[in-house]
Amino acid sequence: MKAVIEREELLRGIQAVLDIVPSKSALPVLSNILVDATPDGIKLSATDLDISIICGINGDVEEPGSTTVPARKFSEIIRELPDESIRLQASDGRVSIERQSGLQGTYALMSVPAEDFPELPNEIEGPEMNFGGEGGLDGDLINQMVAKTVFAVSRDETRPVLNGVLWQVREGRTTMVATDGHRLVKFSKSLPGPEGKQVVTEAIVPPRALNHLVKLISGGSVLEQVRFGQNHLMFTLSDAGDFDGEGSQAIRLYTRLIEGPYVDYEQVIPSGNAKRLYVSNSVLAPAVRRVSILASSQTHQVKIELGENQVLLSANSQEIGGEAREEIEAKYSDEEMAIGYNSGYLGDVLRRIDSDEVVFELDSAVTAGIIRPVDQVQGEDYLCLLMPLRLND
Repeated sequence: MKAVIEREELLRGIQAVLDIVPSKSALPVLSNILVDATPDGIKLSATDLDISIICGINGDVEEPGSTTVPARKFSEIIRELPDESIRLQASDGRVSIERQSGLQGTYALMSVPAEDFPELPNEIEGPEMNFGGEGGLDGDLINQMVAKTVFAVSRDETRPVLNGVLWQVREGRTTMVATDGHRLVKFSKSLPGPEGKQVVTEAIVPPRALNHLVKLISGGSVLEQVRFGQNHLMFTLSDAGDFDGEGSQAIRLYTRLIEGPYVDYEQVIPSGNAKRLYVSNSVLAPAVRRVSILASSQTHQVKIELGENQVLLSANSQEIGGEAREEIEAKYSDEEMAIGYNSGYLGDVLRRIDSDEVVFELDSAVTAGIIRPVDQVQGEDYLCLLMPLRLND
C-alpha cells in the first residue's frame, strides 16, 4: 500500500474514528486503525466489536492495499506534523510515514495484517430515516434528543435493557426514553411531512454510540440517514454540501443494538398528578446547587417544602454537621407538602430544560413527580419523572 494524503485530511479521519478504538482489549488488533487504500479512495476504520466506524478521506492512491496501524501512536505522530503532504507506505509488517515537503522526516510503526482485523458491518437492511437535503428531516433533532435523554441511562449491568436509550419511531413521532429506575426522561417530537409517517420501528441504542454521533455532528459532519436493522443501527454522515452520503468523505457509524424488551414506560408515567408547582428554572436550579453543597454525601437529599406561593429548600449533612435553608418564590396553591429528591438527579433535569419556567406535577410525598418545561416548541413533549426519597426527619 502506498498513498499520499494531506496531513489535515488524514487527521480529520483519525479524529473521527479514534474514540471507537478500545483502550484495552483481549484482541490486540482492535487497538489499531484499519487503513484501506483502493482506486476508489481511502478509508480509515475502527471497531470495539460493539461499535464500528468507517471514515472516507481524500488522497492519491499510488499502490492499492490495506494494513492496520497502532491508533494512538499514529494519531500522536500525525498531530505533531506540520500541514503538508504525507506519504503512507506499508510493507514487510511496517508502516512508514514520510514527510513530502522536501525536508527529511520518516516515522515507522509496526503493523498487523489487515486480514487479522475483524470483519466490519456492511449494508444494514431495515427502515430508514433521511435527514438533510431537500425534504429531509433536521439532523440537529437527534443532537437535541440525545442531549435531553442519554444522561438518565442506567449503569447497572444486571438490567442491560436499561443501559441503552429506547428510540421509537411511529405514528409520525420520534421518541427517546431513558431510565435508571430512579428517574425517567422522555422526549417526543412530531415528524413533518410523509417521511416520518412512513417509518415504524424501535431500537435500544447504547449511549456511547449516540454520544459519538453527537460528537461527529458537532465537529461539522452532517447526518444524512439512519437505518434500523435487526441487530445494528447504521448512521450515515457526510461533510456539509455532500447530501448523498456517498462522497469520498462519507462516514458510516454502526452500533450493535441492546436486545430484549424495554420497560413499559407509559405505565410508569403517572396520569393523575393534580397538584401543580410553577417555579422559575433560573431561580430554582442555582438554589438547588447551593443547598446541595450541605446535603448528605450518601443520599444527596434536598428537602422541598411547598407552601402558599413559596418553596423552602433545605439540606443537612450529619457527616460535617452542616445545614442549608433557602426560600424562593413560586406559584402553588394546593395543600402543604414536603418532598425529598436526590439533588444530583434534580439538577440533571433542570439543566436540560430550556424553558425558564418549569412545572412540577405532583400527587404525594411518596409518589413519582413529573417535571416539564412550561414553554415547549410546538410538536415537542419533554418530561422527566423523579422518584422521591424518604425524608430524613
